[in-house]
Amino acid sequence: MSSAATASALITAIDTREERDVIAARQRVRLVATELGFDGRDRVRIVAAASAMTRSFLARFEQANLSLLVTSGPPMALEIVLAAPRRPTGQGQPQRPRLDTAAVRALMDWVELRHARGVVRLVMRKELPAAAGQDPTVLAHRTMAALAGETGVDPFEEVHRQTVEQIASLTELRQREEQLIAANAQLREVERALRASLEEKDVLMREVHHRVNNNLQIISSLLNLQASRATEAAVRDELAVVGHRIQSLSLVHQKLYRSDDLSHIDAGSYVQELCAHLQSAFAASTGPVALTVEAPPQQIPLDAAIHLGLIVNELVTNSLKHGFRDGRGGRIAVSLHRGDGDSLTLTIIDDGRPDDGSRRGFGMTLVEAMARRLDGSLTVDRNGGTRTTLTLPLPKSADQKRSKSAL
Repeated sequence: MSSAATASALITAIDTREERDVIAARQRVRLVATELGFDGRDRVRIVAAASAMTRSFLARFEQANLSLLVTSGPPMALEIVLAAPRRPTGQGQPQRPRLDTAAVRALMDWVELRHARGVVRLVMRKELPAAAGQDPTVLAHRTMAALAGETGVDPFEEVHRQTVEQIASLTELRQREEQLIAANAQLREVERALRASLEEKDVLMREVHHRVNNNLQIISSLLNLQASRATEAAVRDELAVVGHRIQSLSLVHQKLYRSDDLSHIDAGSYVQELCAHLQSAFAASTGPVALTVEAPPQQIPLDAAIHLGLIVNELVTNSLKHGFRDGRGGRIAVSLHRGDGDSLTLTIIDDGRPDDGSRRGFGMTLVEAMARRLDGSLTVDRNGGTRTTLTLPLPKSADQKRSKSAL
């Protein structure tokens, strides 16, 4: 609630000097709160705040003026103002308790302690229920009229009213507590059901990846069998290349089946295993080729991993198949690192016989298509060997999106 100046209409004012005055003030505050439409719980809060701070003022200043007003807002509110002349402090003056407003701040919507022109003022406000558009002066006069028939204060009756309202408030709080306990139990039941559903989904997804991996292995075996029966070398080579592509896909599902996270895989170990498979597969048809892989552990999304695997398979296969044919040896270096921001950089360098670029096979066509699919950039340098660099933007994880949106 804003502390800006607002128009106010006075309902009543009470001078207090002793406990009997506090009891009278409590009764007046209760009647005003009732007339203004506050429910039982808010009435208890308003009365408790007014009486507690009135007693604090009397303990410190020995007297206090309590005023009840309606403010125009917005929002419109009941305003309780306690005022007292500031007491001198210093040597020879008794130590008086300080004014502590911490407790009433939890009861009222807005609390402010002011010191001006030798007067200490405490202003507390509580927003009026369903008072939008009403004239504060009309509300104040109507409340004053209701107070006109007020009789003298009976301390016992006041204590009785206070007790009844507190019991009613406690009963309401107990009912709400029971409702919250029931709602909490329902939420726990829903949470258990969701957890069971997620666990079931996890098991089913693992089974799917396991079966996909098995099916890909069967297809790979069939291709190897067909290649062994082929009479033409070109056919055998093409079937072997297709088998390597299938193996790169199979390896993804194999790693997912063994992983705790079914949406991401470790790209570092994936690239290392894939390169080891390719080196072993081409060992008989190439010279002594040293294949090194520098790929630290890093989690990437499943879709990016599948495309990355196909790209690595094609580029390393091209180096082994064309750069080191006829028994020629050499080196192939594969590196995979996170770049600036959310990007991944793949670099494959070989010192084999470079391609002049005139021959454009299906493998490079596939690499370029995969790079475009991932919005990546591909560069090839054929000076003194072949250096291929691919930079891929990675989608942000849910945690990264939340942390950036909070900034």
